[in-house]
Amino acid sequence: MNQNRGLGGTVYEGTPPVEAVPTGLPTPDGVIAALILVVEPGVDQEVVDDFVTRYRLVPRDQTARAVDSQARWTLEPDGRVTIQLLCDDSAARIVIPSDPRIHQWTALARYGGGSLSLIVAPGLPDTDLTTIGYHLGPYGGPYWHISVGCIPL
Repeated sequence: MNQNRGLGGTVYEGTPPVEAVPTGLPTPDGVIAALILVVEPGVDQEVVDDFVTRYRLVPRDQTARAVDSQARWTLEPDGRVTIQLLCDDSAARIVIPSDPRIHQWTALARYGGGSLSLIVAPGLPDTDLTTIGYHLGPYGGPYWHISVGCIPL
């Protein structure tokens, strides 16, 4: 049985139609916090390409660094998490409502140095972690990512 990990009530502004799935990803240096934006089925690849190009996400085979991006996340006083992506002519924003799972996830991000990985993954039939894991694995499908630094309040 697969468990859907999305959070209801998340607000998306300036993004393609997606569902955000907060999780942790294993790396050689330990687990990192990641927000997987699973692109809804049927969204044109042109829309995805425009988004990842505009906000300078890099393909899976390139390294994403927070210092190279204009993407930042903040834990708001009320427990919400706001992620902002900026470029010269527009901005995108994701606001995740306060939830105990989000508090654990932000603690993981802070423990890992304050950055999180924002990943845009098109072509997934579901948002369960098994499907996401296969897609992000070595023989999976395409994705783009960016490292998002924390702005402490």
